[in-house]
Amino acid sequence: MFYLKGKNIVLLAAVYLLAVCWLLAGSVVDTSAKIKEVSALENPQWSMVAQVGVTQEEGWPQSMCVTDQYIVCFENTSNNSNDPDTLLAFYKNDYDENGNPVERYSLAKVVTERDYEHGNGMAYNRNTNEIIIAPSKPRKKENRGIIYKVDANTLLYKETVLVADEGWRVEAVEYDAENRQYILLEKDTARNYRFVFTDEEFHDLHYFDAIAAGRGIVCQDFTISGDYMLLLTTPQEELGGVPGLLVFSKSQEMQLANYRLYIDGIGVQEAESIAEVSPGHILVAVGIQAPRSIGFFETELQAVFKVTTSVEHGDVTGGHDQLDEGSNYTVTYTPDEDYELSTLFIDGVQQDIAAFPNSYTFENLSSDHTLDVAFKEIPKFDITTSVTNGSIDDTLTVRRDKDGTISYRPRKHYELDQVLVDGTPVENPQDCLESYTFVNVQGPHHIEVKFKEIPSYAITTEVVNGSITKSQRKVYRDENFDVEYYAQKDYELSYIQVDDQWMQQIPKSMLEDYTFENVQGPHNIKVVYQWKYTPYILFGALSVLALICGIIYGFYILYAERRRKRDEMIRRRIEDRLRMQKELQDAVQRIQNKSAGGGGKGRGKG
Repeated sequence: MFYLKGKNIVLLAAVYLLAVCWLLAGSVVDTSAKIKEVSALENPQWSMVAQVGVTQEEGWPQSMCVTDQYIVCFENTSNNSNDPDTLLAFYKNDYDENGNPVERYSLAKVVTERDYEHGNGMAYNRNTNEIIIAPSKPRKKENRGIIYKVDANTLLYKETVLVADEGWRVEAVEYDAENRQYILLEKDTARNYRFVFTDEEFHDLHYFDAIAAGRGIVCQDFTISGDYMLLLTTPQEELGGVPGLLVFSKSQEMQLANYRLYIDGIGVQEAESIAEVSPGHILVAVGIQAPRSIGFFETELQAVFKVTTSVEHGDVTGGHDQLDEGSNYTVTYTPDEDYELSTLFIDGVQQDIAAFPNSYTFENLSSDHTLDVAFKEIPKFDITTSVTNGSIDDTLTVRRDKDGTISYRPRKHYELDQVLVDGTPVENPQDCLESYTFVNVQGPHHIEVKFKEIPSYAITTEVVNGSITKSQRKVYRDENFDVEYYAQKDYELSYIQVDDQWMQQIPKSMLEDYTFENVQGPHNIKVVYQWKYTPYILFGALSVLALICGIIYGFYILYAERRRKRDEMIRRRIEDRLRMQKELQDAVQRIQNKSAGGGGKGRGKG
């Protein structure tokens, strides 16, 4: 148990219940709060925190237990009569169950109802809200081996239960809340002591021998602190007549140490009961003779605290049971694949997972804590698909926040036309010619891909005196088309016409075939072969023609020369006639001139 305020005790109870559930689930790493060093019990400083009077004249404290609100003491009225005993409840905190201020260790309630016999030990079970009383020294044989159950709120009797084997009686009892077990300190008639572990129904689980009869030790009461069990004994000879504090280990099932219990400052006394109020805060109830009263003595030892962790669908750093008071402790947690953080509970209180996505730090530790983390499967969404004139991936399932890629392929001679995502066309389909990636998927999607036929063009072929690849009505854009051709026998290539353009010179690569590369429109090709002897015939014909032309030209030259000579002779004749005519005209003119000149002279003289 821990030294906690009331609200923290309630928290601790809730934490405990969660821890039990996780244990049953099989995914818990659990640890215990305890005194840090057993050696601290060797010589602790005890302080009286309260001294209260008994209610009965001969009353004597025998045992006590600590509940959420109270320190409950058992006051034994008498060992030799059936007079009812008294249960005293003192306030453990400085406030009551309603939050009203009270004085700590002041009396809260008194119940005197029935005889519980010696009442050597008490334990509190917060799960059942019951107080268990171990009678120790039954006056009746049939009561040997029994315990009593009392309601923790009312302090009223509930039932009697036989829990010990024949020959054994229950000297003290404690409840191990961590493991939901009772631990009984049993004693046989030979004064051998053993610790018996039972479930909550007092069914035996296991036991180990604690003290052999020969040691002469008489046990009073014990409490648990983590793995340690602190057993209070009456004055022991081996300790010089001083009460002893034996320390046992639950896990090792053995005694670890035996210390003297020095409590000074008062008169006749007997240390009757021991309890841990909170980790390291040990309380001893002492019976004081004069005045007859109950003295509460407390010591504070350094304690270590536990952090209990559990996880669903992930990994978490384990709890720890050696955490010093005031220290910090960080717990980290990671999900399994395809899981994400769902809930985080700290001491039973749900936390904001956005504030603690990967880890949580317990700061300034002063009590036990629990961390319960659960991861849930990340949602999955379907990406459905459809396609026209092609093929596409089937429906794809994608985890939220992940990417999903859909691939698609057109039918032969088809190309991408449109990509629609959730009914909306993709703005630049050329950016996703073969696939589309949904990034950071947050819900279901649908993708529809449409392919259209690639444009096609006609390739027209023609050949003269040979064979050629047939004309092709459809040659798809961007494809190549090969045209092969060859001549008939005794024929040879004469010329090639491509797209109505004559090839001035035919390269060797085109002598037998031609390729229209990366077709982007219609094309035509015409290949003409000629008889291979045609050049020779043409040469002979041209030679004869040249000879004939030469002869004709020769005759023409002769004819022209004769014609020239004849024309020259005619010209000369004409020239001679013209000259003679001219001479005749000149002679006539002279004669006339002479005749005209002679007549004039005669008339003048007459």
